[in-house]
Amino acid sequence: MKRNKFLFGIVTSISISIILSGLASADTTMIKASVLPAPDTGKVIGERAKVLAPVPAKPIENCAYETPTNQDFNAQIISTRRKLKIDTNEVFRVTVFVKNAGNMPWFSGKSTCKGPHVSLGTDKPRDSASQFYAKELDGVVDTNWEKNNRIGMDQLRVDPGYTASFTFFSRSSKKADVFKENLTPVVEGIKWMDEAKVSFDLMVGDTGSLPGDVRLRMFYANQSGSVMDIPVDGEKSINISLDNQKMIVKLGDYVVREFTISSGASSTPTPRGDFHIILKQETRVGGKEPHYIMPNFMMFDERGYGLHALPSLRGRGDSFWTEAREHIGIPVSHGCVRMLPEESQFLFDFADVGTPVHIQR
Repeated sequence: MKRNKFLFGIVTSISISIILSGLASADTTMIKASVLPAPDTGKVIGERAKVLAPVPAKPIENCAYETPTNQDFNAQIISTRRKLKIDTNEVFRVTVFVKNAGNMPWFSGKSTCKGPHVSLGTDKPRDSASQFYAKELDGVVDTNWEKNNRIGMDQLRVDPGYTASFTFFSRSSKKADVFKENLTPVVEGIKWMDEAKVSFDLMVGDTGSLPGDVRLRMFYANQSGSVMDIPVDGEKSINISLDNQKMIVKLGDYVVREFTISSGASSTPTPRGDFHIILKQETRVGGKEPHYIMPNFMMFDERGYGLHALPSLRGRGDSFWTEAREHIGIPVSHGCVRMLPEESQFLFDFADVGTPVHIQR
């Protein structure tokens, strides 16, 4: 038994030495520990644990990279981690994971390298001061806000094909509310990576509202901020401008969404006037050649005109033709109003039989 204890002590000492050695030699770009539960209570005792291993004040970075002839800054949202519901006046954190899908490395604002500086920017409205901005918080070493509309990247450098994380800390409001936040990765001074827009909802305390109303408000919410003023009982309407190739979806006076559409070509124009939805079909197949397949179809005129996703045609075997997404914004249809598939799905879920449709030049 004594021999076993002696061996256990040796193994434990070796394990601790290896762990500390690993921490000392690891990339010290930014070490962030998970929230730690206090014994028996589960309460938070620290947003970032202290690192016991020696950490260089100025970590050595690899700033070298080759600049391709055609620089591509692209991103893909992986996931968002946060608590859906928190208490009032509670310190919380949110982490957004984004893959570098381009061909250039990303560098954080804390990096000493001169490469592209990437952060997470506020959106809808773009560059607005975030409702969650916190310069400093008690018990939090670094809230990771670069400024009131920018969240820093956790890593000093993220190469193409790898995933970056953007963590921010904040304190919830002192009264119950429900918020939406919209964020988009941005290469400072170069471009916003709009293909990787992300939004999330945050419930603070108990608002006293019916759960169904809260879900509707979160579904309708378009802009960042509180969703509690959205008129869930407001009149739904669909408003289309043919000159601008735009659709504005409204709930009362509140703009729920704004989409770019493709209306009728000059030889087959979309009718103008005041209509309403008279039929909804998840998929409609045209009765005349070439028998277009039209998902999320909503007829607004008895002559057969409707709102729907980009159409497809059945091909030979398993092949299909689908209209190019690039046609959105160009009047090329046979009179119907075409939309991107994901946007037509939102409209199909939003609109009811009887919803007014206003079409003007």
